[in-house]
Amino acid sequence: MDLRNSLLEAATVLADLHLYQASKWAAEALNGMSPLTQEQIFALSQTKHSSAKKSNQLDPVQLKDAERILLASSYFNCKEFDRCGHVLKGCKSNKAVFLRLYAMYLSGEKRKQFDSDGVLGQKDGKTSNMALSQVLKELSWCKDVSGRLDDPFLLYLAGIVTLKSSNDFRSAQELFYQSLTLYPFNWSCWRELIECLSSFQEAISMVSKFSRNSRFSENRSFHVMVVFFEVVVHQEFFQGSTEVNNHLNFLLQLFPRLSFVKIQQALVCYNALDYQAAESIFDSVLTSDPLRLDDMDTYSNILYVMEKKSKLSFLAQHALKIDPLRPETCCIVANYYSLKFDHQKAIMYYKRALSLDRNCLSAWTLMGHEFVELKNSHAAIESYRRAVDSNNKDFRAWYGLGQAYEVLDMNLYSLYYYQRACELKPTDKRMWQAIGNCCEKLGEFEDAVKSYKKALNVSSETDSSILYKLATLYSEIGDSKNTKSYMIWCLNEEAEEGATDESSKARLWLAKHELEAQNWQQAYKYATDLTYGTSHDIEEARSIAREAGERKSKE
Repeated sequence: MDLRNSLLEAATVLADLHLYQASKWAAEALNGMSPLTQEQIFALSQTKHSSAKKSNQLDPVQLKDAERILLASSYFNCKEFDRCGHVLKGCKSNKAVFLRLYAMYLSGEKRKQFDSDGVLGQKDGKTSNMALSQVLKELSWCKDVSGRLDDPFLLYLAGIVTLKSSNDFRSAQELFYQSLTLYPFNWSCWRELIECLSSFQEAISMVSKFSRNSRFSENRSFHVMVVFFEVVVHQEFFQGSTEVNNHLNFLLQLFPRLSFVKIQQALVCYNALDYQAAESIFDSVLTSDPLRLDDMDTYSNILYVMEKKSKLSFLAQHALKIDPLRPETCCIVANYYSLKFDHQKAIMYYKRALSLDRNCLSAWTLMGHEFVELKNSHAAIESYRRAVDSNNKDFRAWYGLGQAYEVLDMNLYSLYYYQRACELKPTDKRMWQAIGNCCEKLGEFEDAVKSYKKALNVSSETDSSILYKLATLYSEIGDSKNTKSYMIWCLNEEAEEGATDESSKARLWLAKHELEAQNWQQAYKYATDLTYGTSHDIEEARSIAREAGERKSKE
């Protein structure tokens, strides 16, 4: 009941402070819990009665500001942020100060977007929020005698402004940590904290810091929020583990109807490339919450990868009916057009998503992919850079930058960005293959071999293309023993994969090698077994077979 009461209170408090996303999350979590029994309903009604009495006992400062807060709130709801701030001038209560400074910050953000000259315009990304310095100055006036802020929401705002104004991640992290210690049910604060974390190790250290905090270790309701945080941290850094699955099972017991937890499960599957399972979970979420658009852009990514055009088309039409002006809707429609190879329309919808929300991270990355398809490397690089600036934890943006520079034959740059991508997702063989390919182009054959071997080690299945690449690299180095070894290994993969281009090339190489070594029998066998490949390769194999046969008959 403590958790239920806390979420109920949080949804109300956060809505009152116009932290709508956090309030929505708390309300969804509350409704995602198991239905109340009659006894629990009675107990909750008693709690509500006593808490209502407490809530009516406002402190004198807030009571004095109450009428002006009410007026300011109405202006805030109408998005008249400057007017909201003006009404609250001179108010001393923490709530009034927060609302005034938050309105000032949002007004600055609104003006910044207006001045940005459109997505990928000349001024896009170069304009700044002019209100940040004033908000910081006024927040400093709110500190107590020890030089600290003692209100969780002012701490939260201070963290946001510190992050935006100076990119001081350490200070912002500490401010968010202090805010959450005082009030852990502000999910927006947890999200901002995640944005500050630059590495998975740093994130795990932060989880440990919360776990050591007695307020979280001794209070079950607070501890649940740390579990949510840890699960999302793993998703953000594309890390999977048994512990995450255990956490998700624990959360599902507490919140059996919460779509957020189910989507985290889907993301675990998605990051593990288990698209079927991820699709199934998203289907169930859409069935239980058919008007939900949150995270549906990720669902569209899954359908895109699976090339389910008709299902993606249905999802796009469904999203457009719900709300055509949501960034998620625009991304879904863009994915649909991308799957139809209509890259211009896809870019148009990604830009529309970004005009609605500049922090729509996936849109920057996916738009970069579209520019790559159109061979517009410079626009692709700019898109990927914006994605990285918004979220430097997304390996896809770093990988995209690597691809874009590779197209421009700037292999040193490309190598750097592939390495950054690999740091974020070292268990993905594609990252190691990309690094190996760059090293090969730069003539660093030893490093290329190491990279391809790493790709082979992290892959759950043996990839014949990697084996063939390793063989050719050893050939470049002049190591004939290892070349032959990997060619044979590549050829043996035919038993699992069937004949492939790589296995056919390996067979042809082995035929040539045995012919040069005067092993006529082996050369003849390799050559005659080659039935898959280009006409040129097959003709060359026949020639080797004839020569080997003739030499063999003469002996």
